[in-house]
Amino acid sequence: MNFFCFISISAVVFLFKPTDGHSTDKQGGMLCRQCGETILTADQLKYYPSTLAIERWNKTILGQPYTNIQRFVNPQKSEFNLITAKSANIYALENAHSEATWFPSYAWRISVCPRCKQHLGWKFQPILFNHLLHSEDDTFVALIIDKLLEEKESDSLLLVPKSYKS
Repeated sequence: MNFFCFISISAVVFLFKPTDGHSTDKQGGMLCRQCGETILTADQLKYYPSTLAIERWNKTILGQPYTNIQRFVNPQKSEFNLITAKSANIYALENAHSEATWFPSYAWRISVCPRCKQHLGWKFQPILFNHLLHSEDDTFVALIIDKLLEEKESDSLLLVPKSYKS
């Protein structure tokens, strides 16, 4: 819900912006669940299917119905639910690895939040990636959905100052 806040000496007044249930506001973005950094917007979402996914399903994410989520298991038996995108606000670590890849013919790089360095997923690039032959258009990201939070959901979170905790 959108509101405007006016502060006077005697009171705080909230004015709620009326809506007809069909908000024209942008859907916002996906935030790092740990620090709140904006990681992804709806226009960056793009489905990159993998034959190695153990499960697939659709969910509305950032107002985009039928956004594909794929579940993968790594060699250590950890499971990850991933969404894929053309790009994202992440920092990809330098070394690319082609072993145990979930996307055949692509190498992966661990990717973290640029603010808090939380592991958010992986950046994928062609195994023989060469900056002379390839561009960023040849890469994509796979993000761990459980480490992200839709901006609209963050509005309902309550932050408690450390001084209030026992």
